[in-house]
Amino acid sequence: MPTSQLILVLDDQEAVRRLLAESLGGDERSVRCEALPADPLTRVRELDPALLILDPGPLASDLGALLGALRAERARLPVIVLSSRAEVSDAVAAMRGGAHDFLAKPLPLAALRQSVASALADFGEERELLEQRRRFRLGDALDFYKSTSAAMGKVYDAALLVAMSKDTTALITGESGTGKEVVAQLIHRLSPRHAAPFMELNCAAIPAELLESELFGHEAGAFTDAKEAKAGLFELADRGTIFLDEIGEMSQSLQVKLLRFLERKSFRRVGGTRDLSVDVRIISATNRDLREMVAARQFREDLFYRLNVVPVRIPPLRDRREDILPLVGHFLAEFNPIFNKNFARIDDEARRILMDYPWPGNIRELRNIVQRFVLMEQGPQITAAQLRPLLTGSWEQVPETFPRRLARLIEEPIPAEGIDLDGLLKAVEKNLITKAYRQAGENQSRAAEMLGLGRDKLRYRMKQLEEDALPGEEAR
Repeated sequence: MPTSQLILVLDDQEAVRRLLAESLGGDERSVRCEALPADPLTRVRELDPALLILDPGPLASDLGALLGALRAERARLPVIVLSSRAEVSDAVAAMRGGAHDFLAKPLPLAALRQSVASALADFGEERELLEQRRRFRLGDALDFYKSTSAAMGKVYDAALLVAMSKDTTALITGESGTGKEVVAQLIHRLSPRHAAPFMELNCAAIPAELLESELFGHEAGAFTDAKEAKAGLFELADRGTIFLDEIGEMSQSLQVKLLRFLERKSFRRVGGTRDLSVDVRIISATNRDLREMVAARQFREDLFYRLNVVPVRIPPLRDRREDILPLVGHFLAEFNPIFNKNFARIDDEARRILMDYPWPGNIRELRNIVQRFVLMEQGPQITAAQLRPLLTGSWEQVPETFPRRLARLIEEPIPAEGIDLDGLLKAVEKNLITKAYRQAGENQSRAAEMLGLGRDKLRYRMKQLEEDALPGEEAR
C-alpha cells in the first residue's frame, strides 16, 4: 500500500467532518474534510484522492448523474455515499451509480471503517497483486470452460471485474443449466478470497422457515429442535464467499435481513441478542427476472441494486453454438477414464445433430447426454444413430434451430412437399424481435429503435406473435 493515501470527505455537517477526520486518519492515510462544494468533480480533479466519502446533500436528486460524472473522470475511484435522509431511493441511486457503499447517518463507525479499508485495498497495491495472480490462474479457468465464443468472453470479463474487487457483489443470471454456480466459483478462485471458504446455498431447496437459520445460524433453544447453538453459513464463510442460488425464491422477511447485513456487515443468530460481524462477499444467482419481481413488489428494489452491482448474464448454449463441440470434447475427456472407454471421434451427422439441437437444458443437459453415451455405448466414435435416442423425446420432434433451417431453405431447392411461407415469415419476425429484445436488455423502446419500428407497432407485433418469452412490460 502506498505510504499515504488521501481520503477526501465532502460533507456539509461539521460534526461529521470532525468525526471522520479523527476516526479515519492513520500512518498510511490522510484525511481531508471539506464542506460540499458546488462542483465536487473539480475538487476530485485537483486533489486526486484514493477514496471519496460524499454526502450529496442538496445534490442528492442528481446523485446518479454526479456518480456517473465521477466514474467517467476517475473510473477506479471508490465512492462511499453518506446520507442523513436514509431514503431507499438514495441507496438505489448510489448502487446504480456504482458507489462502493452507501451508509445512512448516524454513521455506524465499525461498518464505515471496514468499508474504507476494503475500498482502499481494492484500489491500492492489492489490486495490482491480484492482477498478477489473475494472469497466472486465468489459463486454467478458461481451459475448464472450453469456450471460444465472444458471448462467453463477456462473461469472463464480468467475472474478472468482480474478482478484482474484494467485496463487490454480483448477480448471475441465466437459464437453468447454463453454469451459474461454476461462474460463481470462478469469481471466488480468482479473487483475494480464494484461500477462504466458498459456501453455497440454494434458496429454493430449503423451506422458508429454515432458511434464516441456515444463513445466520441459531442459538440453543431458539426453536423446538434447536437443542444446541449452530453457526450459519455467514459465520462459516468468514473472509470467503457465499453463493446464494435462486435468490428470487427468498421470502420478503429474509430479504430485509439480508439487506440489513449488506448495510451493516453484521447480523444476529436466530434467537440471539448479540451482533456478529463477518467479512464475506455475496454472489447471487437466479433464472427469474428480478426486475419483473421488483415491479410486482415480490423482491425489494433496494436489495436488488445491492446484489446487482455487477450483473453477469450467461447466454444459453443455443446462442453460442461454437462452444458445443469443444464442450463435448471436454466431457469425453472427463468420462472416458471413468467408464474405461476411448471415444475420440464424432461422425459428421452426429456433429450436425449436436450443433442443430436446441439444448433446452443447456450445459447440464449436454454433460448428462455425453455421460450417458459414454456409459452405454462402445467407442471409439460417436454416431448419429447412437446419439438420437438420447436426446429429449424423439429427434424428429425436436425443432431444427431456426438460422440453420432458414439457411437450408435458401441454399437448397424447395422440397417437393412445399413450405409454409407464412409460417416461415412469422418465424423470421419472431426470431429478430426476440434477438433485439434481449440485446436491448428487455427494453421495448430500444428494441423498437433497433428494428426500425415504433414502440406501439413493436408491442402490437409481439402480441400478434404471442411471444410468451417477451412479456409486454413497460420500458425500463
